Amino acid sequence: MSYSKDTQQLFDNWATSGRAEGMERGHWTRALQALQNMPISQGERLLDLGCGNGWATRWLLERSGLGGSAIGIDVADSMLQRARSQSVELSNIEFVNAAFDELPWPDHSFDHAFSMEAIYYAPDIAQALRSIARVLRPGGTFTMCIDFFEENPYSASWPTRLSIEMKRLSESGWVKAFEDAGLSVEDHFRCLDDRPPEASATPEQQQETLDFRQNIGSLAVRGRAQ
Repeated sequence: MSYSKDTQQLFDNWATSGRAEGMERGHWTRALQALQNMPISQGERLLDLGCGNGWATRWLLERSGLGGSAIGIDVADSMLQRARSQSVELSNIEFVNAAFDELPWPDHSFDHAFSMEAIYYAPDIAQALRSIARVLRPGGTFTMCIDFFEENPYSASWPTRLSIEMKRLSESGWVKAFEDAGLSVEDHFRCLDDRPPEASATPEQQQETLDFRQNIGSLAVRGRAQ
């Protein structure tokens, strides 16, 4: 099983309309907290799941230092094209069209993996997490950071608005899903954001943004492969 054509088309459209860079700006402050929480050492091989224009993949590559490498995957070719075009001066970085539940690498291929705002698009979350756990070396970690979870009430309408199937779990539900896939959860926390809302937003949108950023935050979960 892989992503639906609707999901691929959605992200292709976002890439060509410039939303890839908008997502980078919108996610960066909270994503960075989850990224910095990862136990990355120099020279490690890293995987970015749902890489978009590759902003987190490039950060992972820099963090891995001398001898390190990073691979970003996405199901949208337009996103991958943007990622490649923005990474042409870098070595040891690669972008591949692949779905979470069908990762095309042998067992124990990566030291750590990261995903920002992407895994809940997988048609089968359990299979996706098992696939991620499979490609991690024993002791390797997977860190997920998402805004679409039950404790964020503002995310409930997203599947209807986007006309896309998305799996919405609670924080405890994600912890259980990790553990069921063989990923021992070491940490789960919220990533908050003190930036003001966009001035162009309506007063209601500004209040929702403030509440989400300052009180709810993105959910980060880190699990370790056995």
